[in-house]
Amino acid sequence: MRRSARANPQPMTIETMGWDAVAASLGAAILHAAWNAGVKAGKDRIRESAFLFMAAGLVGLCVIPFVPVPSAIAFAYMSATLALHIPYLLFLARAYDTGELGHVYTIARGLPPMLVAIGGAIFAGEIMGDWAMLGIASVTIGVLAVGLTRKAHPHASRFAFATAIVIACYSLIDGIGVRASGTALGYGAWFFALNGLMMPFLLYARRGTHGFALDRALLRRAAMGGPASFASYALVLWAMSVAPIAGVIALRETSVVFAALIAAAMLGERLSARRIAGVLLVAAGASLIKLG
Repeated sequence: MRRSARANPQPMTIETMGWDAVAASLGAAILHAAWNAGVKAGKDRIRESAFLFMAAGLVGLCVIPFVPVPSAIAFAYMSATLALHIPYLLFLARAYDTGELGHVYTIARGLPPMLVAIGGAIFAGEIMGDWAMLGIASVTIGVLAVGLTRKAHPHASRFAFATAIVIACYSLIDGIGVRASGTALGYGAWFFALNGLMMPFLLYARRGTHGFALDRALLRRAAMGGPASFASYALVLWAMSVAPIAGVIALRETSVVFAALIAAAMLGERLSARRIAGVLLVAAGASLIKLG
């Protein structure tokens, strides 16, 4: 195993966003939308999510021997993120039980960018430029326009909103933690390995021994979604290590656009004129973030 990365407890302030970080964030968005569609496609979202993250954990375990070990302080940030992923998983699964993919995913992923921008200014010293803030606002409004549904079940909306708050919290923690870690890939590999180890206990607590019943379709979705989840998160972690956290999260949340397209094509959900207008706002916002 390689030597631990050198600790750097002071958060690094970054004001600009390069094209490489933009590409990584948008790539993560596509992958993120794909694995969320897989979770929604299953009948039991707790089982779907648990098996997917166990598969992602296996990927992390395979990567660990080939990457540096994160600094000690990075594991403190990682522990906080791991703790937050339990309510994240439970809230998201409960939201999907009664809500459409487009609606739930939109609230859960559309609200965090503005929350992270505020948190980034307070905790990471990142003051975004005027164009970038306008871009984040445009992405947020566009994302909400893409997925919000008037007739959505209030139960789904409440749990999706709770999911959004959790996402904003762990995104900010990871952004600071990965900068202190000295290794984005090492941070991601250890996070997924530890998260994967937690999943069997969570699954047993929620579903008992029945939760581990083998299902070919479930295993197939986990085998595809697990690596996609790992790759998506690794790209975001790397992007946050070289670009403003809020900008990365805003671009990653353009995954809502891809999720809406997937939902329309594969799950039969309607793609209205309002959603198309939202897509255009998201595209404009993404451009402004790069300019900012």
